[in-house]
Order: sequence, then C-alpha cells, then structure tokens
Amino acid sequence: MKVIHVSCGPTVNESERKAVARMKERLSSEPGDGLWLLLTNLAFSATHLRQSDEIDIVAVGPPGIRVIEVKHWTAVWVRRHSGLVEDEADRVTEKARKIATTLRKRIHSLPRVDGAFLVTEAAGKIGALEDRAPVRGIRFHTLKTCLDAAGIHEPDVLSLQQIKILGHSLYPGSAVAMDGSLTRMAGYARLALRTPPGERFHRVYSATHISRQERVILHLYDLSADGGSRAEDKAEREWRSLQRLQQHGWAPRVVDSYQDAPGYAGELKFFTVADPA
Repeated sequence: MKVIHVSCGPTVNESERKAVARMKERLSSEPGDGLWLLLTNLAFSATHLRQSDEIDIVAVGPPGIRVIEVKHWTAVWVRRHSGLVEDEADRVTEKARKIATTLRKRIHSLPRVDGAFLVTEAAGKIGALEDRAPVRGIRFHTLKTCLDAAGIHEPDVLSLQQIKILGHSLYPGSAVAMDGSLTRMAGYARLALRTPPGERFHRVYSATHISRQERVILHLYDLSADGGSRAEDKAEREWRSLQRLQQHGWAPRVVDSYQDAPGYAGELKFFTVADPA
C-alpha cells in the first residue's frame, strides 16, 4: 500500500511519534496499490465559531475514515479511572461525528466514521485492553493491532479520487503531499509540475505571476516530507548556492527569496527564479 503522512501540526510527545511511525510501517507493508493518508495533529473545526478540536490521527483509506486518539495508558490506569476514560471516549465520538457531518457535504455516500483508542504502552502493561469491551463504543487497540484501528479489514468503499478529495477537505495542504497538484501559490498561477509526482520533499513548477505575467520556476519544499531533523537546512541549501552565484551573469536570476509559503509557515518553503525560457 502507498502511505502518505501529512503532519498538520507539531507532535506533542514520543507516544504520538511512535504510534504514527508504526501505523505507517504496517500500512506500507500491506499488499495492494491503494492509498492511505495519515493526517496527524489535525486542528479541525466544523465552524469558525467554535474552537478547533485537536485530533491525533485521521486515517483516510479505501475502507473509509477513522479518528484515532493516541494514549499512553496502562490497563491498570484504565480500570482505576473509568470515568475519565468514558469522558475521553465521548470526545472521540464527538470528533468523529463532526468530521463525518462535514465530509458528507463533499461525498454523500461516506460511510460511518468510527473512532478508536491506540495505546502505546509496553505490551506487558496493556495486554488486558485488547480484549476489553468498547468504552462508549470506542475500542482499544495497541501498536500490535494498529491496522484494526485504521479499519484495514473493512470492505473498500472509497476510490483513490475520493480519498484525495476528503484529504484536501480536512487539510488543504495534503494536496501538495499527495501528488503536487497545485494551481496557485504565493501570487503565481498556472503552476505546472516539472518533477515526478512521487517526489514529495522538493517539487519544481513552472508558473506565471498573476499581475506581472512574469514566468518563473518555483521551487517548493515540504518540510514534513523529510523525516530527518535537518529538513529546513536541506531545503535552504540550493537557495544559498544560488545566492552565491548571483554575481555571475549566466546564473538564474532570483525573483522571490527563500521564504514561508503563505498560510503554511514552518511547513512549506519556496523560492523562485526567472524562467530562462
């Protein structure tokens, strides 16, 4: 399976990082040519009048959508704090309901959106949770059964195009991560992708400025697509090289310096040079 992870916000703790890494690893090892989209740390609100909900993982794949809350609970803690666990389960259900209500405006046939707990504690401390009855309809899953949290064994109901539509509806920036399908960016229009669609970290587009009609080559860097700790340093490397070459007449002329893409501070970076054609 093809898996695309889109980080919509910073990871809060090691538990979340571990959960996402395991889900991505397990889904990638599944046979088939389907697409799974993992949106993590998503701030979601059905209306701008209410505060956004923070959702650890939204898994969008052929079987539908799952809202997954990552917890570092133990079986003993769950048993001793049943009231708190029920409150958390109700919150997961409410988040799933809001997402379902919003996305059915785009795809009317969207199946039920379920929620799940994904517990990341050591196996010896959570074994009893796997067989525990759901709490307020929310099941417990562990890193061992994380594919069940995503609903991997449910029948396929979403097409590739529908998965892309739903991902874009939840987080517009996911379109860049999936296939680079941008048409406008930072005052430029008629973007045409020049790099392979599978290239996620550094994408190159030909583009035209909306008002000046100036043709440029736009270099776009998705920092979330690089798993290393020095993603921004890597992204800035080519720009710094171009800066040093500006004294030469044969070097591509810089139009826009290296900067955040509008609306994606800390996530997408870009710079442009005049199109030599």
